[in-house]
Amino acid sequence: MANDAAGISRAYVLRRGAGDPTTLPIVLGFYTLSMAVADAGQVAQVLEKRLPKYPMPVALIGRLAIDHRAQGRRLGETLLMDALRRIVDASSIVGCLGIIVDAKDEDAERFYTRYDFIAVTDDGWPKRMFLPIGTARAA
Repeated sequence: MANDAAGISRAYVLRRGAGDPTTLPIVLGFYTLSMAVADAGQVAQVLEKRLPKYPMPVALIGRLAIDHRAQGRRLGETLLMDALRRIVDASSIVGCLGIIVDAKDEDAERFYTRYDFIAVTDDGWPKRMFLPIGTARAA
């Protein structure tokens, strides 16, 4: 992926395993990670803390997708948990108040809500959602 090569984001791919049916695609799903900044006001409302007025450091799950032929196998959860683990590990060496995602539709919003992400915008799609790093650590 071009963004990966340029250092803009890192892509992580879930491949079909040796025990998976060969009717499944080789690439089952993927996600991307990058560092980002979030509006301090949006983050503060979720954290219920006063924060400086400048943008706050967060991790961004830029894309998380499962091939339609592999859906219904909880692979989205597998990828999300892997992403959260990597972000929590990174947060021990770089400032990170939490994780943001941009839910593209109601299905995506429901998915992220199940994992305690909280909507911080409500002005249409995509809808920005936030998960505090402490919540991710506890997952």
